[in-house]
Amino acid sequence: MTASADLNPSSADERDAHPDEREAHREERDARPDPDEEAPDPGARRLGLLAVCVATALWGFGGTVASDLFDSGLRPAELVAARTLISLAGLGLLLALARRRPGTPRRTEPIDWPLVVAFGLAIAVANACLFLAISHLPVAVAMVLQNLAPAFVVGWLVVLGRCRLGVAIALGLVVALAGVALVVELPTTPLGEVNLLGVGFGIATAVGVAAFSVLGSRATRRYGALRANTYAFAVSSVAWLLYFAPQGVPEIVGRHDLLPGVLFVAILGTLAPFVLFSWGTARVGPHAGAVNICLEPVFSAVLAWTWLGQSLNAVQIAGGLLVIGAVVHLQRLRVG
Repeated sequence: MTASADLNPSSADERDAHPDEREAHREERDARPDPDEEAPDPGARRLGLLAVCVATALWGFGGTVASDLFDSGLRPAELVAARTLISLAGLGLLLALARRRPGTPRRTEPIDWPLVVAFGLAIAVANACLFLAISHLPVAVAMVLQNLAPAFVVGWLVVLGRCRLGVAIALGLVVALAGVALVVELPTTPLGEVNLLGVGFGIATAVGVAAFSVLGSRATRRYGALRANTYAFAVSSVAWLLYFAPQGVPEIVGRHDLLPGVLFVAILGTLAPFVLFSWGTARVGPHAGAVNICLEPVFSAVLAWTWLGQSLNAVQIAGGLLVIGAVVHLQRLRVG
């Protein structure tokens, strides 16, 4: 899962701007490439695309490992908390190393606590809902539902009047909803047999991802991607510590047999893809998000099938393709 902010680079003079009614126009302008900028080197672009693909595969692998951990009795909330705390340690180390590099400018902007806290809580909610969805649904289905997030962002912009509901956008939203209906097998399965709780968690994940994408975009423009995400994961870590404090020592502490899987999800399923996706997006541009949307459910489906024996039928595969196509279409409309 893309558990990070919008990682597109932004200009320094935008960093200090306060959000106001012009925020939407700045977001749209920042998302579009500058025609005056020099085209990226083809070799660097290929390496960036490779980094994005590897990051996407690792996110898919992390979801599959998480599903295996849940089958072993681990509570989703405990895995999310452990993943968040370990990722915070890694992000803090990366931030410290970045600040020690010669010539790195010291940023002194005051922290916008409402923005940072909202960003961190959105990450906590999105990650928790994703793992709860994975514990109730096939991994690939949960990933497809998660990737509805850009559709929710576009829908929200339409509601706010910041984006006109044209035929292309309306068609994309309708196709995405139709795809979701097929993915959860509504046309072929009695409603009583559909795992509505898992579907609800999956849709809640998409809403959470949409929220932290918008909030993360603002935080990234102010503080840079690494600093913004470190702040957000710190807030998320505090929230999880407060959640578990009244419950005593979590069971995960005594389950040493699960430690390799937990470390994999935290390091190779979260921290490493964050770094790779950040590096790759800087070279590929905003279309890296479309690559992630297309490939993450595919990687998840293949891994879950080979490792966990989870399979999708033809109706679910068709629905997944509809969702992926509709969301990529909507994202291109917004970026383009």
